[in-house]
Amino acid sequence: MKRRLVGGLLCALLGIGSFFHPAAAQETKVRIAEPFRGQLYLPLYAAIAKGFAKEQGISIDITPAGGSDRAGALMLAGQIDVALAGPEVAIYIHNGESPDKPQIIATLVGTDGYFLGSRQKKENFTWKMLDGTKILGTRPGSTPTLYLNYLLAQKGVSKETIASIITNIGQQAREGAYLSGNMEFATFSEPAMTKLENAGKIYVIGSIGKEIGRADYTVLMAKKSWLAKNKDTAQRLTNAVAKAQAWVKTASAKEIAETVASFFPGLSIDASVATIERFRSSGAPIWVDTPEVSVEGLKKFQEIMVAGGVIAADKVLPYDTIVAPEFARNALSSK
Repeated sequence: MKRRLVGGLLCALLGIGSFFHPAAAQETKVRIAEPFRGQLYLPLYAAIAKGFAKEQGISIDITPAGGSDRAGALMLAGQIDVALAGPEVAIYIHNGESPDKPQIIATLVGTDGYFLGSRQKKENFTWKMLDGTKILGTRPGSTPTLYLNYLLAQKGVSKETIASIITNIGQQAREGAYLSGNMEFATFSEPAMTKLENAGKIYVIGSIGKEIGRADYTVLMAKKSWLAKNKDTAQRLTNAVAKAQAWVKTASAKEIAETVASFFPGLSIDASVATIERFRSSGAPIWVDTPEVSVEGLKKFQEIMVAGGVIAADKVLPYDTIVAPEFARNALSSK
């Protein structure tokens, strides 16, 4: 009787052991702060939902930060491990007094993912139509603001109009501000633009990223001190992102929408498909195919920063100062 009882307990324990698979216990958590929840960052969500992160032995915990600047602040404070943010965050910190400088390990978005929309339908639109109008923009010094200002200056829009762009509305309040305000034009990424369009509140004019071209826009970065202690974890994260980027490139819009649906609980599959197709048909290199940061793209980005007056020309940083390219190269060579 005792032998049977002991045998039964051993079998039960073995069953529990098989349930808690050793691989699960070995997963390393990577805490990532994102500027906001949007399909602009879809490859990162796909890395989780498709199991690419799990294959690499990591679990990704995402914290909404409410802006790239706040994501950078959380990284510096050690409250997260990796910041998903515009390259300007790394550049500002490198040019600042913080002793622990960040390095970029992978790129996620290759150019501006925002679209310009109008409250009224515009026939034969030209960018000069923005002169003297009210435009809802984003936070001062942020990547969307820098790209928009740069593009408008290139298109000959007046300095007065550019200077008057509304930039004091928080990221989460922008849709409400547009709906209740009197701005003639506004910039939104996805899925916000499609929501407003479906509600008949905005007409999409065009892609800012298409006009600018490749200029690396959103990247993954971590402090040097964290990378020194967690090089393998950073590599596994980059590997997962590389696999997700390759999958996003070839998967159908519906398959992608269904895969990442849990990240957008208030968005229907049809609306999600529409936003994915808008990104894909924009003519802009928004979702890049690999995690490699473009040398020319980063150069263009810093050119935009100088034009925007947020850094001086002598504060432009060499590629290898702010980028650790080995992570992306290793991820691609291991495919």
